[in-house]
Amino acid sequence: MLYGGQRYRQQFRDLNQGCHFVIGTPGRLIDHLRRGTLQLDRIRWVVLDEADRMLDIGFRPDIERILKRCPRRRQTFLLSATVPAPVQRLAQRYMRKPVTINLSPKRLTVENTRQTYMTVSEDRKFALLLKVIEREQPRQCIIFCQTKRGADALCRQLKKVHRRVATMHGNLQQNQRERILASFRKGRIIFLVATDVVSRGIDVTGISHIINYDLPEDPESYVHRIGRTGRMGADGVAIAFVTPDEGKKLTAIELVSNTLIEEDRIDGFEAYVKPEKESNGHEEPRVPVFGRRVRRYSRAL
Repeated sequence: MLYGGQRYRQQFRDLNQGCHFVIGTPGRLIDHLRRGTLQLDRIRWVVLDEADRMLDIGFRPDIERILKRCPRRRQTFLLSATVPAPVQRLAQRYMRKPVTINLSPKRLTVENTRQTYMTVSEDRKFALLLKVIEREQPRQCIIFCQTKRGADALCRQLKKVHRRVATMHGNLQQNQRERILASFRKGRIIFLVATDVVSRGIDVTGISHIINYDLPEDPESYVHRIGRTGRMGADGVAIAFVTPDEGKKLTAIELVSNTLIEEDRIDGFEAYVKPEKESNGHEEPRVPVFGRRVRRYSRAL
């Protein structure tokens, strides 16, 4: 295993002893290539896992540098939940006559997860989050944010109210992530505020709730996020916070997952506040009730 945040000495020993398989992150693999402690001239298989995400978070130059150091006569596997254009171009560039194997289900959804959305004004999201936590009393919960900065800010806010809170995103060192995940698995952390870095490949069976504090830009990312709950036959709850201008995003999510997402509200709490009349006496444009429009699109599938 070659990844950052770990001492080089143990990795040097492991490589010197010889190995059949090397699993690593692009940055640390590049480090070993520069130091001459890793040789790729006899590699027979190359596997690039989560290829779409690797390209999204800026690893493409490192990946291409690694592939160029590998023999031409090899077998290459690109594993990806989605196959956007950059992944297709990478496949055509570094693979000969690539074969596509699609194992995705026709319906991208989570059977054991109850999905709802709540309409909310941007400035009332945190107040709504506290109300949801109070009502739902989650056993363990992942709260997804769209940005690292947003995740850090929300974590700081939430820590003022709840103690057992942590954040996880791509700026953390690998050893930090491991410590946080270990605490999360043991139940020491109840609320994990995270970006999409934990939407795939994280297996924690005790998660009862997923809250999409921010909707993802990619509708399929929503499916990966809520897939963290409702595991091992257990029931899960997924709640999405949707601002009035995000109706199209919600529609896209329903179309991709072929699932009708019902609207939910917190009794006695006004999550969405309509804009006040402007000083010239004219009202701002009326916000469409996109919940009904979304339902119509979903039933037309």
